[in-house]
Amino acid sequence: MHRIVFVILLGNVLNTYGQVNFEKIEWEEALKKAEEEEKTIFLEAYATWSEPCQLLEKYAFSDLEVANFYNENFINIRLDMEQYPGIGLAEKYQVSTYPTLLFINAESSIVHRGCGAMDAGELLALGRDAIGDDNWQTFRERFLQGEREAVFLSNYLGLMEQGCLNAEGFAQKLLSETKLEDLTSEASFVLMEEFQWNIYSREFRYMLDSAELFEEAFGRERVQNKIFNTFLAQYQEVYSSEELHVFGMRALLDQLGKVTFVGSDTLLTIANLHYSEITENWETFSETAIKWVGMTTSDDEEELNELAWKFYLFVDDEKKLRLASSWVKGIIDKNPSPSSIDTYASLLFKLGSKKKAIELEKQAIIMAIELQEDVAHYEHQLKTFQGG
Repeated sequence: MHRIVFVILLGNVLNTYGQVNFEKIEWEEALKKAEEEEKTIFLEAYATWSEPCQLLEKYAFSDLEVANFYNENFINIRLDMEQYPGIGLAEKYQVSTYPTLLFINAESSIVHRGCGAMDAGELLALGRDAIGDDNWQTFRERFLQGEREAVFLSNYLGLMEQGCLNAEGFAQKLLSETKLEDLTSEASFVLMEEFQWNIYSREFRYMLDSAELFEEAFGRERVQNKIFNTFLAQYQEVYSSEELHVFGMRALLDQLGKVTFVGSDTLLTIANLHYSEITENWETFSETAIKWVGMTTSDDEEELNELAWKFYLFVDDEKKLRLASSWVKGIIDKNPSPSSIDTYASLLFKLGSKKKAIELEKQAIIMAIELQEDVAHYEHQLKTFQGG
């Protein structure tokens, strides 16, 4: 009886889990086998240290449907791309991300590709695309034959991104080879919308100078959104950059000061706020922060609290301090937290309300203890108020 139950349970397990059969054969042998069996090679290009590779192997490759599909349709190979022959194949097939999933024919040409950790459904869809009519090879052949329609280019570059190829660089090369007067074609504008984020590029400068032409072709909203988003992308790049940070922000401010577009004042204010902070120009910072809060009627409690805290640290103007304290008071009235109460208490202390500051800081400590937060900072502030 127990043996029958065990067999039934084992049968259920085998029906739920499978395994992609990766063959341990040489690369040249795999190509020969692909030719003989008229199959495509599925190559998992991996690195031993890659966590996404480990996740793919642990979950997706053990899925029964995935295993059955890949075992039936492909010759499955796994290669460490940091060992021979993987090193050479990594260069040949432009592999720089692990895992990269390559579908290769008997002539050693790419049929389709993907990259990164995938769940079973995504891996199954990738395999089906590889043997379908709209795989990477088909799109590449259509491109080489001269197809340049906008939707086609968008899909083609999407496949490049899916395969961890440099779609942005490819799009920018296409744009650089396009005459300026032809940039108002739908195909060129789609490339700019999706892949051109450099405010100093030839194409973007032309769009700024010829905005009316672009708006006539694509509508004012679409063009203005592209201009705003490109400047925003430039700001985000500079903001996250460690090198030439101050120089980059100053250059961006210079460019923003020369143009007007929908949302330009918002971006200019954001950039000014950040630049004045990193250059420690607290007079400009405080004025810009006040402008920013007024422009946005911001209800971002964390942002308001952070701005107000910097007023406590670096601003001495009483009028500005009272304004900052009103921001935090609004937060406390709606959603008090130890941090916001601490900021409000600190501003009041700086404004001379020592007794109220001490009372509030004690509240911040009690709340922090209840929330199991670190109270060291709040205790330090309390001692400062009591000794002040």
